[in-house]
Amino acid sequence: MELKKVWMSPETEKKSRYGYRAVGGVLGIVLLMTVLLLAGTMLSLFMGVPQKWFSSILIVVVTVLGIVLAAQMGRRGMQDAMIFFLTENDRLWIMDARGLSNHGNGFWGFAVGSMETQAFLRKQGKQPFLPKGADEIVKVLNIKENRTHYAIRCQARHPNKRVTRRTYFLVKGIQHEEILLKELERRKTWENTLEPVENRNPLYIILSGIIFTGCVILCVLSHPAFSKLSEEIYFPCLGASFVMLFPLLYFIIRQRRGE
Repeated sequence: MELKKVWMSPETEKKSRYGYRAVGGVLGIVLLMTVLLLAGTMLSLFMGVPQKWFSSILIVVVTVLGIVLAAQMGRRGMQDAMIFFLTENDRLWIMDARGLSNHGNGFWGFAVGSMETQAFLRKQGKQPFLPKGADEIVKVLNIKENRTHYAIRCQARHPNKRVTRRTYFLVKGIQHEEILLKELERRKTWENTLEPVENRNPLYIILSGIIFTGCVILCVLSHPAFSKLSEEIYFPCLGASFVMLFPLLYFIIRQRRGE
Protein backbone atom coordinates (compact mmCIF):
# COMPACT_ATOMS: atom_id res chain seq x y z
CA MET A 1 0.00 0.00 0.00
CA GLU A 2 1.20 3.49 -0.84
CA LEU A 3 2.02 5.71 2.12
CA LYS A 4 0.42 9.10 2.41
CA LYS A 5 2.01 10.23 5.68
CA VAL A 6 4.45 8.80 8.22
CA TRP A 7 5.02 9.99 11.80
CA MET A 8 8.25 9.10 13.60
CA SER A 9 10.54 10.72 16.16
CA PRO A 10 13.14 13.25 14.96
CA GLU A 11 15.88 10.89 16.16
CA THR A 12 14.53 8.00 14.07
CA GLU A 13 14.03 10.24 11.06
CA LYS A 14 17.69 11.35 11.09
CA LYS A 15 19.68 8.29 12.14
CA SER A 16 18.39 6.07 14.91
CA ARG A 17 20.66 5.38 17.88
CA TYR A 18 18.02 3.32 19.66
CA GLY A 19 20.29 0.34 20.34
CA TYR A 20 23.19 2.42 21.58
CA ARG A 21 20.92 4.41 23.88
CA ALA A 22 19.14 1.32 25.24
CA VAL A 23 22.24 -0.77 25.97
CA GLY A 24 24.33 2.20 27.13
CA GLY A 25 21.48 3.48 29.28
CA VAL A 26 21.07 0.19 31.15
CA LEU A 27 24.81 -0.14 31.75
CA GLY A 28 25.04 3.50 32.80
CA ILE A 29 22.18 3.23 35.32
CA VAL A 30 23.63 0.05 36.86
CA LEU A 31 27.10 1.61 37.07
CA LEU A 32 25.74 4.83 38.60
CA MET A 33 23.73 2.96 41.24
CA THR A 34 26.75 0.81 42.14
CA VAL A 35 29.05 3.83 42.48
CA LEU A 36 26.51 5.72 44.61
CA LEU A 37 26.01 2.75 46.94
CA LEU A 38 29.75 2.21 47.36
CA ALA A 39 30.46 5.92 47.81
CA GLY A 40 27.61 6.32 50.29
CA THR A 41 28.77 3.32 52.31
CA MET A 42 32.37 4.55 52.41
CA LEU A 43 31.21 8.03 53.42
CA SER A 44 29.07 6.70 56.25
CA LEU A 45 31.97 4.63 57.58
CA PHE A 46 34.29 7.63 57.39
CA MET A 47 31.83 9.91 59.20
CA GLY A 48 30.78 7.31 61.75
CA VAL A 49 27.09 7.45 60.83
CA PRO A 50 24.91 4.59 62.20
CA GLN A 51 24.93 1.95 59.46
CA LYS A 52 21.45 0.54 60.03
CA TRP A 53 19.43 3.66 59.25
CA PHE A 54 21.86 5.21 56.77
CA SER A 55 22.03 2.04 54.66
CA SER A 56 18.26 1.80 54.49
CA ILE A 57 17.88 5.43 53.43
CA LEU A 58 20.73 5.10 50.91
CA ILE A 59 19.19 2.02 49.28
CA VAL A 60 15.78 3.69 49.00
CA VAL A 61 17.23 6.90 47.49
CA VAL A 62 19.42 5.06 44.98
CA THR A 63 16.56 2.72 44.01
CA VAL A 64 14.19 5.64 43.41
CA LEU A 65 16.85 7.39 41.32
CA GLY A 66 17.34 4.24 39.26
CA ILE A 67 13.59 3.91 38.67
CA VAL A 68 13.30 7.55 37.57
CA LEU A 69 16.23 7.24 35.14
CA ALA A 70 14.88 3.95 33.77
CA ALA A 71 11.43 5.52 33.24
CA GLN A 72 12.96 8.44 31.34
CA MET A 73 15.02 6.07 29.21
CA GLY A 74 11.97 3.92 28.52
CA ARG A 75 9.90 6.94 27.49
CA ARG A 76 12.62 8.06 25.07
CA GLY A 77 12.91 4.56 23.65
CA MET A 78 9.14 4.31 23.21
CA GLN A 79 9.08 7.60 21.29
CA ASP A 80 11.83 6.38 18.94
CA ALA A 81 10.28 2.92 18.42
CA MET A 82 6.69 4.02 17.70
CA ILE A 83 5.91 4.78 14.04
CA PHE A 84 2.47 5.71 12.63
CA PHE A 85 1.58 5.18 8.97
CA LEU A 86 -1.31 6.68 6.99
CA THR A 87 -1.91 4.97 3.65
CA GLU A 88 -3.54 6.40 0.53
CA ASN A 89 -6.77 4.51 1.23
CA ASP A 90 -7.11 6.39 4.58
CA ARG A 91 -6.09 3.49 6.81
CA LEU A 92 -4.00 4.26 9.91
CA TRP A 93 -1.33 1.82 11.07
CA ILE A 94 1.05 1.69 14.00
CA MET A 95 4.30 -0.20 14.52
CA ASP A 96 6.10 -0.70 17.83
CA ALA A 97 9.57 -1.70 16.69
CA ARG A 98 10.51 -2.92 20.17
CA GLY A 99 8.56 -6.12 19.58
CA LEU A 100 10.35 -7.08 16.36
CA SER A 101 12.92 -9.41 17.91
CA ASN A 102 13.11 -11.66 20.95
CA HIS A 103 16.40 -13.21 22.03
CA GLY A 104 15.55 -14.16 25.59
CA ASN A 105 15.18 -12.29 28.86
CA GLY A 106 18.86 -11.84 29.69
CA PHE A 107 20.95 -8.75 29.07
CA TRP A 108 22.63 -10.29 26.01
CA GLY A 109 19.24 -11.02 24.43
CA PHE A 110 18.12 -7.47 25.24
CA ALA A 111 21.25 -6.02 23.65
CA VAL A 112 20.94 -8.07 20.46
CA GLY A 113 17.24 -7.25 20.14
CA SER A 114 17.92 -3.54 20.67
CA MET A 115 20.51 -3.47 17.90
CA GLU A 116 18.13 -5.27 15.53
CA THR A 117 15.46 -2.70 16.36
CA GLN A 118 17.96 0.07 15.63
CA ALA A 119 18.72 -1.44 12.22
CA PHE A 120 15.00 -1.55 11.39
CA LEU A 121 14.49 2.06 12.50
CA ARG A 122 17.40 3.23 10.37
CA LYS A 123 15.77 1.61 7.33
CA GLN A 124 12.53 3.42 8.15
CA GLY A 125 14.40 6.71 8.49
CA LYS A 126 15.97 6.35 5.05
CA GLN A 127 12.94 5.03 3.17
CA PRO A 128 9.67 4.56 5.14
CA PHE A 129 7.63 1.47 4.30
CA LEU A 130 4.66 -0.30 5.87
CA PRO A 131 6.06 -3.41 7.63
CA LYS A 132 4.19 -6.71 7.76
CA GLY A 133 4.05 -6.64 11.56
CA ALA A 134 2.17 -3.31 11.79
CA ASP A 135 -1.25 -3.13 13.50
CA GLU A 136 -4.14 -1.27 11.91
CA ILE A 137 -6.03 1.14 14.17
CA VAL A 138 -9.65 0.30 13.39
CA LYS A 139 -11.43 2.42 15.98
CA VAL A 140 -10.21 4.83 18.68
CA LEU A 141 -12.05 4.45 21.97
CA ASN A 142 -10.31 7.10 24.06
CA ILE A 143 -7.36 9.48 23.99
CA LYS A 144 -5.94 10.38 27.40
CA GLU A 145 -3.46 13.27 27.53
CA ASN A 146 -0.73 13.10 30.17
CA ARG A 147 2.17 15.44 30.85
CA THR A 148 4.63 13.70 28.54
CA HIS A 149 2.47 11.51 26.30
CA TYR A 150 -0.96 10.52 25.03
CA ALA A 151 -2.47 7.14 25.93
CA ILE A 152 -4.53 5.89 22.98
CA ARG A 153 -7.08 3.20 23.77
CA CYS A 154 -8.32 1.62 20.56
CA GLN A 155 -9.37 -1.46 18.66
CA ALA A 156 -6.50 -2.71 16.54
CA ARG A 157 -6.30 -5.38 13.86
CA HIS A 158 -3.19 -7.51 14.11
CA PRO A 159 -1.45 -9.05 11.10
CA ASN A 160 -3.32 -12.30 11.86
CA LYS A 161 -6.60 -10.37 11.21
CA ARG A 162 -7.71 -10.65 14.85
CA VAL A 163 -9.16 -7.43 16.34
CA THR A 164 -8.38 -6.72 20.00
CA ARG A 165 -8.35 -3.76 22.35
CA ARG A 166 -4.94 -2.21 22.77
CA THR A 167 -3.40 0.83 24.42
CA TYR A 168 -0.66 2.63 22.50
CA PHE A 169 1.43 5.58 23.61
CA LEU A 170 2.24 8.68 21.63
CA VAL A 171 5.13 10.48 23.33
CA LYS A 172 4.94 14.23 22.78
CA GLY A 173 7.51 15.86 20.57
CA ILE A 174 7.22 14.19 17.16
CA GLN A 175 6.90 16.32 14.05
CA HIS A 176 3.35 17.15 12.87
CA GLU A 177 1.94 15.70 16.09
CA GLU A 178 -1.27 17.74 15.79
CA ILE A 179 -2.08 16.19 12.38
CA LEU A 180 -1.72 12.69 13.84
CA LEU A 181 -4.02 13.58 16.74
CA LYS A 182 -6.64 14.78 14.25
CA GLU A 183 -6.39 11.48 12.39
CA LEU A 184 -6.90 9.63 15.66
CA GLU A 185 -9.85 11.84 16.63
CA ARG A 186 -11.48 11.10 13.25
CA ARG A 187 -11.50 7.42 14.14
CA LYS A 188 -13.63 7.94 17.22
CA THR A 189 -17.21 6.78 16.71
CA TRP A 190 -20.40 8.57 17.73
CA GLU A 191 -21.32 5.95 20.35
CA ASN A 192 -18.06 6.63 22.19
CA THR A 193 -18.90 10.30 22.77
CA LEU A 194 -22.63 9.80 23.30
CA GLU A 195 -22.44 7.67 26.46
CA PRO A 196 -18.96 7.77 28.01
CA VAL A 197 -18.17 4.93 30.38
CA GLU A 198 -17.98 5.93 34.04
CA ASN A 199 -14.38 6.19 35.24
CA ARG A 200 -14.08 4.52 38.64
CA ASN A 201 -10.29 4.48 38.74
CA PRO A 202 -10.04 7.60 40.99
CA LEU A 203 -12.34 5.98 43.55
CA TYR A 204 -10.29 2.77 43.57
CA ILE A 205 -7.07 4.79 43.82
CA ILE A 206 -8.37 6.66 46.87
CA LEU A 207 -9.61 3.49 48.60
CA SER A 208 -6.46 1.47 47.97
CA GLY A 209 -4.34 4.52 48.89
CA ILE A 210 -6.12 4.90 52.24
CA ILE A 211 -5.67 1.21 53.07
CA PHE A 212 -2.01 1.28 51.98
CA THR A 213 -1.32 4.41 54.06
CA GLY A 214 -3.02 2.89 57.09
CA CYS A 215 -0.90 -0.27 56.82
CA VAL A 216 2.27 1.79 56.52
CA ILE A 217 1.37 3.87 59.59
CA LEU A 218 0.67 0.73 61.64
CA CYS A 219 3.94 -0.75 60.38
CA VAL A 220 5.91 2.30 61.50
CA LEU A 221 4.20 2.55 64.90
CA SER A 222 4.83 -1.15 65.64
CA HIS A 223 8.50 -1.00 64.59
CA PRO A 224 10.92 -1.68 67.49
CA ALA A 225 12.42 1.80 67.00
CA PHE A 226 9.09 3.42 67.97
CA SER A 227 7.27 0.69 69.95
CA LYS A 228 4.00 2.62 70.03
CA LEU A 229 2.10 -0.58 69.20
CA SER A 230 2.75 -4.27 69.75
CA GLU A 231 5.76 -5.56 67.79
CA GLU A 232 3.76 -8.68 66.93
CA ILE A 233 1.78 -6.79 64.27
CA TYR A 234 4.88 -5.34 62.56
CA PHE A 235 5.47 -8.11 60.03
CA PRO A 236 1.75 -8.66 59.24
CA CYS A 237 1.42 -4.91 58.60
CA LEU A 238 4.60 -4.92 56.52
CA GLY A 239 3.19 -7.75 54.39
CA ALA A 240 -0.16 -6.00 54.06
CA SER A 241 1.57 -2.80 52.94
CA PHE A 242 3.47 -4.73 50.28
CA VAL A 243 0.29 -6.42 49.05
CA MET A 244 -1.76 -3.19 48.94
CA LEU A 245 0.94 -1.45 46.91
CA PHE A 246 0.05 -3.57 43.85
CA PRO A 247 -3.65 -2.58 43.47
CA LEU A 248 -2.70 1.06 44.14
CA LEU A 249 -0.14 1.03 41.32
CA TYR A 250 -2.51 -0.95 39.09
CA PHE A 251 -5.30 1.63 39.24
CA ILE A 252 -2.85 4.54 38.91
CA ILE A 253 -1.48 2.97 35.72
CA ARG A 254 -5.01 2.36 34.39
CA GLN A 255 -5.88 6.00 35.03
CA ARG A 256 -2.80 7.25 33.21
CA ARG A 257 -3.48 4.90 30.30
CA GLY A 258 -7.07 6.08 30.00
CA GLU A 259 -8.51 2.59 30.50
